[in-house]
Amino acid sequence: MVSLRELTRYCDEVLETSRFRDAAVNGVQVEGRTEVQRLATAVSASRQTISEALAWGADVLLVHHGLLWGDRLGPLTGVLCQRLRLLLKNDLSLLAYHLPLDAHPELGNNALLARSLGLDPVEPFAPVSGVPIGFVAESSTPQPLVRLLDHLRELTGREPLVLPGGPGEVRRVAVLTGSGASALPEAAELGCQVLLTGEARETTMALARELGVTVIAAGHEATERLGVQALGRHVAERFGLETVFLHDPNPV
Repeated sequence: MVSLRELTRYCDEVLETSRFRDAAVNGVQVEGRTEVQRLATAVSASRQTISEALAWGADVLLVHHGLLWGDRLGPLTGVLCQRLRLLLKNDLSLLAYHLPLDAHPELGNNALLARSLGLDPVEPFAPVSGVPIGFVAESSTPQPLVRLLDHLRELTGREPLVLPGGPGEVRRVAVLTGSGASALPEAAELGCQVLLTGEARETTMALARELGVTVIAAGHEATERLGVQALGRHVAERFGLETVFLHDPNPV
């Protein structure tokens, strides 16, 4: 068992949250019970994942996408109010880590996704307010694009959207999970044959062709499962907690 304050302080230190200027509130978003024994993790906070965490008996729900974004909290109405009421009524704490959990070189979404595909993160890229959150990753030898796609299907359990533009063999892959299509020009400048992200934009198809980089959009949620699971396991081992990952697949 660990106090909520100590758990949060430890996560803040490990993820270096003070380095980031983020649209999300990182750390405690809703304060519940002061002592933590059971830690549930999920990609996003929703009524579904909050309810599943409560059914499992969690003291904390740790997510990548929380409920509080931007500088303005109110008004507390509608869906946001219902989700907050469910947390507060049941004394369930909500912790969220957004950009810090994308950027971490060991526990972060981008580094973990690259390594899970047999790639070695070699260079940070895609800065947000001066702090890079993505990684350029390399294969030891060039590999067929189809092999990379096969590995990705196996890892995510879904069919990726492929917008062709690059060659059939791949060595350098820019990895920016979630909504990372805007990093395509930077990926091209860094000599990458592929940009691997979660979502594409309408403009991405033509830009990929013209820049000579294949874009793989493998799903926002699907590319951001690894970080929160890794962080959950890490803190569970350190503090002797029980943990569970609440899988809520999203086609987007």
